[in-house]
Amino acid sequence: MENLESADLRRLLDAAAALAATTSRAALRELAVGILFDLVPATRTGWVSIDLTSGVMSGSHLPEPIPFVIPLMPRDLADVPMVTELLAAPQPGSLRISDTLTEAEWHARPLYQAVYKPMGGDHQIGSLLSVDNGLVETLAVFRADSDFTDRELALVEGLAQQVRASLGRLRAMEARDARGLLTPRHRQVLAELETGATVRQAALALGITEKTLENHLQAIYRRLGVSSRTAALHRLTG
Repeated sequence: MENLESADLRRLLDAAAALAATTSRAALRELAVGILFDLVPATRTGWVSIDLTSGVMSGSHLPEPIPFVIPLMPRDLADVPMVTELLAAPQPGSLRISDTLTEAEWHARPLYQAVYKPMGGDHQIGSLLSVDNGLVETLAVFRADSDFTDRELALVEGLAQQVRASLGRLRAMEARDARGLLTPRHRQVLAELETGATVRQAALALGITEKTLENHLQAIYRRLGVSSRTAALHRLTG
């Protein structure tokens, strides 16, 4: 954080205290997006969750929701240059789009023309928060007029570090709560699937039919309030 000033560090300390008080991921997501919007001059900020298994994305943005974006995002993350770079890094961090592509390369991308240009995303910083059981969590900040400075990049990464810590705390808390919602048989089903087994393979290992296993899965989804195997494993393991 060598690029930060004393006032920046105070702002990050205040942010850390606020984030540490959150009691749910939804509250953490909304608060983090709001703090990020106030932290650096920006056109908009957002938190995007990406399910690597299905390619489905969901998100929260300021100053207003941008529902047109999610359906336009490519399902192959190789087409999203900054996310690709963040995922390839040895540990979670933050990057500017200009750290990965020249301005000409970025503006020539269909993704820029269809998604980022209409929402003022000529310049952006992306922060990888976590990758867990196939679910990728990211923070992003965009603006149209000028690139982000080294100081602003350090500010965003400083906030991202605090969000990662709070996310880890909430994951552990949710995992404890989730395990209490499931029967021993439900936990056996998820344990088999966590190894990467197919439904057929898991059913054979447990000595039940595929239909019975599917019924168990539906019951698990209802109890955990999720709609996919990835999300269920994510909740159970934290």
